[in-house]
Amino acid sequence: MQLDGELKRELIARIEKNERIPETFKNLLFPPKEEPKEIELKYGIKEREEDILADTMAMPFQPVMQFGKISDEDWNNMLISGDNLQALKFLLKLKYDGKLKNKDGTEGVKLVYIDPPFATTQDFSGRNGEKAYSDKLSGAEFVEFLRKRLIFLREILSDNGSIYIHLDEKRSHYVKVVLDEVFRSGKFQREIIWRIGWISGYKSKASNWIRNHDVILYYTKNPNDFIFNKQYIKYPKGYKRRDGVEPEGEGYPIEDT
Repeated sequence: MQLDGELKRELIARIEKNERIPETFKNLLFPPKEEPKEIELKYGIKEREEDILADTMAMPFQPVMQFGKISDEDWNNMLISGDNLQALKFLLKLKYDGKLKNKDGTEGVKLVYIDPPFATTQDFSGRNGEKAYSDKLSGAEFVEFLRKRLIFLREILSDNGSIYIHLDEKRSHYVKVVLDEVFRSGKFQREIIWRIGWISGYKSKASNWIRNHDVILYYTKNPNDFIFNKQYIKYPKGYKRRDGVEPEGEGYPIEDT
C-alpha cells in the first residue's frame, strides 16, 4: 500500500524532526496479516481497502460559525457540512495527529450511529422544498458507497468504540456481510429490531406481510472490550410482579419494552 502525498509528507517531516510517530501509522506502514474471511461479498467495482484509505482525498475543515466558548485544550463538538467521505479522511488524519482524543486520553471516536440512504432510487427534499439529498444509488454501487465509509469509520473508532447502522429490509442482508468483512470475525454484537409504527387502517388489510420494522446492526471495534451502558425504564409506581412482590432493581431493560 502507498501513503497518499499528504500523509507521506507528514511522516517524512516527523522523522526529520525526530518526533514520535503516531501509533495509528502502524497499520498503514505495516499492515497486519489479513484475517481469513468466512464470507466475502464480491462485485465488479469493489476496491481494495488499502487503495480506499490511501487514495481518498481529505478535505480540511473550515470554521464557518461558532457557538459558545471554544477551547484549545479540549475537544469541541462540530457539525460538519460537506462530502462525508472526505470528512472521514480528515477525521482519520486528526486521529493520526493525536487530535481526535477523548477526555480519558483515548484516541478515536467512542460511538458512531449512522442512518444511511436505503437505496430507494429517489430524491428527498427538506420542509421548504429544497433538495436534501439524493438516494439514487442501488445494487453494487450502493454497497461499495457504504463500504468505503464503513472502512473509514472502523479506522476512526477508538479501541473500545461501537457503531450502530440503521437499515431497512432492502439492503440489510448485503450490508451485514459487508460489516462482517470490514470489522472482521467476532465484532458483530446484536441485531436490533426497531418498530417503526402501529398497524391500523388500510395497512391491516394489506395483501402481504406488513413491513413494520427497521434493523439496527451493532458492531464493536473489539469483540470483548467495549462500552455498553445498560438502559432501564423505571417501574410504574405501585407496580408488582405476578406473584404480588414488588420488584427490585432499576426497572425494565429498555429492550424488553
